[in-house]
Amino acid sequence: MPNSRRRTVLYVEDHPVNALQMAAIFERRPGLSLVIANSGAQALRKAAALQPALLLLDLGLPDCHGADLLLRLRSLPGCQAAPAVAVTADAMFATANTGFRELWAKPLQLEHVLARLDALAAPSGLKAAPTMPSAPNPSIDPLRALPAVQATLAPL
Repeated sequence: MPNSRRRTVLYVEDHPVNALQMAAIFERRPGLSLVIANSGAQALRKAAALQPALLLLDLGLPDCHGADLLLRLRSLPGCQAAPAVAVTADAMFATANTGFRELWAKPLQLEHVLARLDALAAPSGLKAAPTMPSAPNPSIDPLRALPAVQATLAPL
């Protein structure tokens, strides 16, 4: 039975390993539902029906820059007020006057992303799932994340 209190997060990312990485992170937040788009065009199609609680946008998309996509998403009903985060390898990207609330630098730091998800998008009244203790380097290893993601995928 679906949980009506789950909140949707739209992640726009064209690199499959980064998408798998984020999906593995979201396994630790059952109150959030992750929807992935791999291009700006696909994000616009999906966002129109989603009313996401949070927007996570890569900047270097194949068909547009993430900052330009954010401007277009803001014109869609249900996307005007959702906080937006730039998720990028460009740690020097300045978020001021772009509409992004903050920047998450790749490689993602597990504990930071989980804490920020809790602050920005966690459904009120739902406690976050406990996190596993961090290894000395808390970056997500996509090769370790792959089996966890594959286990949750339904067979075609």
